[in-house]
Amino acid sequence: MIIRFTERRHIPSLGAVEMPVRRSTVLAAALAGAAVVGAALPVSVAHAEVGALYVDNASGVRCSDAGAGTQALPFCTVQAAADVVQPGQTVLLGGTAYDEQVVLTRSGTPGNPIVFAGSPASAGRSVRVGASLSGASGRIRPHAFVVNGVHDITIRNLDFNTAQEAVLVSGSDRVTIDGNLFTGVGGGAGLPVSPAVRLAAGTTAATVSRNRFDGAGTFGVAVDAGVAGTVVTTNIVNGSHAGGISVTDAPGTVVTGNTVADHCRNGIELDGASSGATVENNLVTADPATMSCEAGVHPVAIAVSAGSTAGTKADYNVVVTAGYPPYLWGGTAYGSTFTAATGQGAHDGGTEPCFDSVFVPFAPTCDWAVADAADALAPGRLSTDVYGRPRVDDPTVPDKGTGDGHDDIGAVEVQDPFTVQVDAYLTGNPNQPLEIGIGMTSSSPWAPSPTGTLDFGDGKSMSGPLDGFRFPLRHVYDAPGNYIVTLTATDSLGLTKKSTYGLDVKVPPMTASVGTIPYVAPGHPYQMMVGGSASSLWPVTSYRLDLGDGTPVSVGPQNPRQLLHDYPGRGLYTVSLQATDSRGRTATGTTQVQLNGDLPGDLPVAGKWAKGRPSTVGMFNSGQWVLRDSNTAGPATMTTVWLGQAGDLPTVADWDGAGHDQLGIYRQGVFALRHESGSVTSVPFGAPGDVPVPGYWDHNGHAQLAIYRPSISTFVVRHDDGSVSTAALGNPWDVPLVGDWDGVGHTQMGIYRPGDNTFALRHDNGSLSASSYGAIGDQPVVGDWLGKGRSSYGIFRRGMTTYALRNAYAGQPDSVTKLY
Repeated sequence: MIIRFTERRHIPSLGAVEMPVRRSTVLAAALAGAAVVGAALPVSVAHAEVGALYVDNASGVRCSDAGAGTQALPFCTVQAAADVVQPGQTVLLGGTAYDEQVVLTRSGTPGNPIVFAGSPASAGRSVRVGASLSGASGRIRPHAFVVNGVHDITIRNLDFNTAQEAVLVSGSDRVTIDGNLFTGVGGGAGLPVSPAVRLAAGTTAATVSRNRFDGAGTFGVAVDAGVAGTVVTTNIVNGSHAGGISVTDAPGTVVTGNTVADHCRNGIELDGASSGATVENNLVTADPATMSCEAGVHPVAIAVSAGSTAGTKADYNVVVTAGYPPYLWGGTAYGSTFTAATGQGAHDGGTEPCFDSVFVPFAPTCDWAVADAADALAPGRLSTDVYGRPRVDDPTVPDKGTGDGHDDIGAVEVQDPFTVQVDAYLTGNPNQPLEIGIGMTSSSPWAPSPTGTLDFGDGKSMSGPLDGFRFPLRHVYDAPGNYIVTLTATDSLGLTKKSTYGLDVKVPPMTASVGTIPYVAPGHPYQMMVGGSASSLWPVTSYRLDLGDGTPVSVGPQNPRQLLHDYPGRGLYTVSLQATDSRGRTATGTTQVQLNGDLPGDLPVAGKWAKGRPSTVGMFNSGQWVLRDSNTAGPATMTTVWLGQAGDLPTVADWDGAGHDQLGIYRQGVFALRHESGSVTSVPFGAPGDVPVPGYWDHNGHAQLAIYRPSISTFVVRHDDGSVSTAALGNPWDVPLVGDWDGVGHTQMGIYRPGDNTFALRHDNGSLSASSYGAIGDQPVVGDWLGKGRSSYGIFRRGMTTYALRNAYAGQPDSVTKLY
C-alpha cells in the first residue's frame, strides 16, 4: 500500500466529475472510487519561505540526503529533512513516491511551527509518503507520520493512503493537520482496521481542519483518552466504515462545522467521559441501504454517552439517518423529541441535502436548512470553508444563524452561483470572411441583472447590462489572427466572473480539384470526360485547364464541368486545373490519367450470371459481352453474349426476380432490358449523358431502374409505384456505384473518385465510409464476390486485363482474376 501525499491548490472545482445525485449515500459510494483524482482540498498552498527545506525524488531530479535540502539540491527523503528542520521552517515536498515512515523528533515554537507541506513546484505531480513498508528487520511500518513528544507541528496539503493511521499523534502539543486528503486509510490487509488520524494520550491543543477523509477503516478522526483541547473543524468525512469522528474520554473537545456522510455507525460520537464538548454546525447524513454495513447495524448522526452529556452543547446541526433515530443522547435514542427531552438541538434541521459532485464536492445544492443557519460564534469556527472560500450571505434565504448570520452548516460554504460563459465561432459569411458570432450563457439567481464588458481581443469592446447585449452578436475583425474573446461580468453583490474563448480567425483556404472519367465512344478509344471544381469565399473569376497532352491550355471564366477530350494514345497524362478568385488568390488541383491501350471501348462488368453463385466479372465492348464463370486466378469458362452496339453503356440487374442477373444496355436515355424469356423491353428513363445504376431500391426481390446524372452529381431512382426519388452524392467527375454494402437485401449508393482511387460508400444509417483502393487509371466494379449477400467493390486494371476484388469485410484475402 502506498500513501499519497499531494499538495493542494486553491481551486474549489477539482471535484470528482460525476452528475449530481439526490442522495448523499449514492454520491459517497461514487466518490470513494474516484477520491484520488477528484477530491482535492484546495486550501492555501505553502509558499517557499526563507530557509525552507526541499524534498524532491522525482525522476531526473538530482537529490541528496547528505546535502542541505536546497531547491537546487533537495533531500531525497522526508526523514532527512525532518531530522534537521528548525522552528519556523517549512519542508516543501515535491517528487513522487516516498517509501518511508517519517518519525518527527524536532519541535517548533509557538508562532513558529515546523511545517510539512506540498511544494508549489510540484504542481500537477502526485507527492506521496509511503507506508506498509518492510525494513531490513522485516518490521512493517504502516504510518506516514509518527508525531510523538513534540510540539508546534503543522502537516498540510498532502495526500495519504496508508495501511493504518496516516498521522499518529501522541504526547504532543499544538499539532495542526490541515487541508490534506486521506483516501482508504486504515484498512491494510493483515493489520487491524484503524482511523485515518488518531490523536492519542498526552496530546493537547491539536487542530484537525479542512481535510477530506474518504473510506477510512474505522473513523476519519479518533480522539483518544487523555487528549485535551482538540478542535475538529470544517472537515469532510465520507464513507468511513465505522463512523466519522470519534471522541473517547477526552473532555472539552470541539467538533464544529464538519460534513459527515455515509457511515455505518455513529457520524459523530462522544464516548466514555467526554463532557464539556461542543458539537455545532455539523451536517451529518447517512443511508445504510447503500453502505456495506454489518447486519443489524444502523447509523446514528450524533451519539453522546451518559458520561459525556454534562456541559456538552449540541446545536445548529443538520442530521439525517434515513428512517433511524438521528440522536443517541445518554444512551437513549431520539428523533423529533430530542430538543424537548434534552434541551439540545433547538436550532437543528433534518432535511437531507442534494450534494454537488461535479464542481464542488459535498456542496449542498437543494437543502436550504443548511444555508445561513450556522452558529458563527461556535468555538472552532473558521472564517473559510474546507476549500478555503469565504463565508457569504445567500440573499435568497433568511438568516437563521448567529453573528452575521452568513455561515452555512457543514464544511462547505455555498457561494454565489453566478456564472457566465462565452463562446465564439466563424459565421462563414462570404461577404465578411473575418466575421465571428458570439454567444453567451449566464445565471445569476442571487443577484439579477449583472453588468459586463465584452472584449473582442482586438482593442474593441462593449459594456453594459448583460441583458442588453442581445446575443448572438456579430463582430468583424480587421485582419486574420488569433483572438481571445473575454467576457467579464459583475453581479450586484460585487462578485466578478470571467469567461474566455480563443478563436483562430482566418480566411478558409481556396481549393481546386480536377478528375477524369473514361468515356469511350465509337471511334474514340482514348476519350475521357474531364471535370473540375473550385471553392473560395470570394467569387472564382477564372479557370486554367491543362489536359497534359500538349493540347493548348484553356483559360476562361467558365468551370470545365463536362469536357470530353480525346487523348492521342496510351501513356500517363497529368491534368491540372488552376482557379483564381476575385481577390487574386489561386488554387490548383491535379490528377493523372493512365491509358494502357486495351481494346478500344472495353468496359468492365460484373454480375451473378447463375442463381446461387457469387458475382463474377466480364467485359462489354460494342455489344459483345464476355462473361467469366469464376473469379479464380486460373482458367475459367467464358460465355459470349451479344446485346447492344458501340456507344452503349452496359447495365446488369435482376429485372425478373429470378435470383440472378440479366443483361441490359443504356442508350441515350433509354434502357433496353433482356429478360429470362429472351425478350427485350425498352424503357425510356433519363437523358443522354446519364449513367445507368439500377438496383434493388424497393427491397422486393427484383431491380428498379436508376440513373446517375454527372452534371449535378445526383442519383435518380424510379420505383415500382411510379414515384421518383433523388439523392446527391459525389462530384461531376465521380463514377457512380450501387450495391448492398450493408448486406440488408437492398441497394445503397456510392461513388468512385478516379483522381485518388477512393471508394466512398453511403450506408443505411447515413454514414459514409471511404477507402483508397487500386491505382490511377483503374476502373471500378461492384459485386457479391463471396456469395454472402453483401456487395463489395474491386478494380479493373487496363493493360493487364486483370481484376482485383476486395473481400476485406469478411476477413478474406482479395481475389485477383485475369479476364482472359
